[in-house]
Amino acid sequence: MESETIVLQRKIIGVLIRAAREKARRTVNAVAQRLGVTPARLRQYERGSREVSLPELEILSLYLQTPLSFFLSEESQVPEEDIKPPSPAEMRARRALIGAKLKQARLAEGKSKAECAQIVGRSAAMIGRYERGATDISITELDALARALRVNLYYFVERQSADADAGSVLDLEKLARLPKDVRAFVLDSVNLPYLRMAAKFADLPSNRLKELGEILLVVR
Repeated sequence: MESETIVLQRKIIGVLIRAAREKARRTVNAVAQRLGVTPARLRQYERGSREVSLPELEILSLYLQTPLSFFLSEESQVPEEDIKPPSPAEMRARRALIGAKLKQARLAEGKSKAECAQIVGRSAAMIGRYERGATDISITELDALARALRVNLYYFVERQSADADAGSVLDLEKLARLPKDVRAFVLDSVNLPYLRMAAKFADLPSNRLKELGEILLVVR
């Protein structure tokens, strides 16, 4: 049986989704189409009778031009954008990113899948599915796991401010279009140091990159 806290949290998020939609002057049908769900399901989200996933909340944030922090409890603002349902690859990429971050946080805290499963009342196998990005994890479950693993919900989307929202979502869409083997490399938390190094190198001028390359060849 769900606790009153979880039910209340879900209803609050639902009210905020509806408020953002109405402020943006979007219809239920338009928002449902952007999410790739039925209008009936969107109304369930707005009533708080059904869980909305974090990937769906991210898409709502972009489509309604409302900071993600608004739904997770702070400010908001709204504008326009063409209706475009998310592609299956985009949703898989979003789930995979959340799953990779969840696994990274779990291992950092030295917790097993079974221990995490007890926290949210799921099986260890389901935690494994969440970590592989095979299944959506609800906001309330993700929040409970985040607290137990000593991170917060923003850890799963790696956003430092509301201003970074658009860029982060565009990055996810680019990720969804990468070849399968490249995407697997990017999503593996073990490779994060290499990716960060590559990001830093991308800003260097070509002559500086050449110098670093020569140094690395000598060290090798």
